Amino acid sequence: MGKILNIETSTRVCSVALSVEGDVVARQESAVENSHARHITLFAEQVMYQAGINFKDLDAVAVSKGPGSYTGLRIGVSTAKGFCYSLDKPLIAVDTLQALAWGMKYQLEKKGQNPDDFLFVPMIDARRMEVYTAVFDSRLHEIRKVKAEII
Repeated sequence: MGKILNIETSTRVCSVALSVEGDVVARQESAVENSHARHITLFAEQVMYQAGINFKDLDAVAVSKGPGSYTGLRIGVSTAKGFCYSLDKPLIAVDTLQALAWGMKYQLEKKGQNPDDFLFVPMIDARRMEVYTAVFDSRLHEIRKVKAEII
């Protein structure tokens, strides 16, 4: 897995984390709305500094590809592409809903519960009384494609 800079900007929370061999070693986040552009590069610098790792030593940059906030996604993807271009590193696009499902599965396993007994239905606010949602099985295969559902 290596050293991966992870960027999430698809929701109102802007977060940047550094993972080394799959373990998060540093992270920064802010839930202040409309502040993604202001925080994202500063957060990237901070997590790299906290971990004592130089940007050139990264193996890749991962970024959420949506669904989610259009402006937030543009900020995250543009920043990630800028890092990848300047560092000559690969870009990994991560489905936002599948990442949320992974988090749910991880929490179940951590509590000693069997994730095979569950379906995962993550949701993100799509505004206008809608949510983005999908359904994943216990192996996180998509059972129902991403849709914007009216609440």
